Amino acid sequence: MKIRKNCTSQAGIAPVLIIILILVLLVGADFTYAGILSKCGDQAINECLGLSETQEQVEPEGEVVVATGSFAYKKYSVSISMNIPLEGGVVIGNFSGDCDGQISGSYKGGDGGTISGNVTGSCAPLLVPIPAKGTFTGVVWQEQKTVPLTATGGAAGFSGSGSLTLSY
Repeated sequence: MKIRKNCTSQAGIAPVLIIILILVLLVGADFTYAGILSKCGDQAINECLGLSETQEQVEPEGEVVVATGSFAYKKYSVSISMNIPLEGGVVIGNFSGDCDGQISGSYKGGDGGTISGNVTGSCAPLLVPIPAKGTFTGVVWQEQKTVPLTATGGAAGFSGSGSLTLSY
């Protein structure tokens, strides 16, 4: 007499579900990319998504300092660099790391003068670039050579805020 066991294994279903989930994500990313391409037509994707905004390169008068710093949130981080004319004027810069992009703004000038502006770029947490935008405000303390900033931003429906201090 043979005894027959009827065993069903939950472990056999898990890999199948994972493969289906991965396929759904890939198909969704493909449709999203195709939708972006159809929206953009012959225009470059960066231009269509507003990622290639050109900054007006104006030569500021007087001394210009390069303020640098970094910002981290969970496992993501960026390095920031801003060219600030100490007498006031147009501020330009960039950020790179888990997100990349450009910084543009203005500085009122003087010790304790206000600085504010916009950031535009993209983040690629899943290898697909997602447009990101934000704003910042702060003060330039020329004697301490610091620039404390408060920033808000968002990408793909997520938003957040934080603060950081640049130095030069």
